[in-house]
Amino acid sequence: MRRNARILIALAAYAKRWNFTESVIVKERMRQDALHLKRATLQVILRTAFRTSRVAGVPRGRGVFYLHDSVGAYHLMTKRLLALYRTSHSGLYPRLAEVLGDGLPLRTAHAGS
Repeated sequence: MRRNARILIALAAYAKRWNFTESVIVKERMRQDALHLKRATLQVILRTAFRTSRVAGVPRGRGVFYLHDSVGAYHLMTKRLLALYRTSHSGLYPRLAEVLGDGLPLRTAHAGS
């Protein structure tokens, strides 16, 4: 997720070619989401590696909170990027939505139809 976050930010920066103002705003919001994602995943890694939840007296479910937080930040990044491309470059949007997933169920090929 962390590597993909950098790619998503680069795609938002690429959108400056056709919509400078909106892409700068979206890129900054996504950069903040990426920082949130990095902090949350670091907490998950540290809590898993060092088992700090039990040692430090932190409630057990706290690690799950950070995991959920990191997934939520990544999801926001993808949705922001898709919204930027939907409004700014409708030609590239379908392919990006296909690659990132548009939140809809996956389309499957009909076998034998």
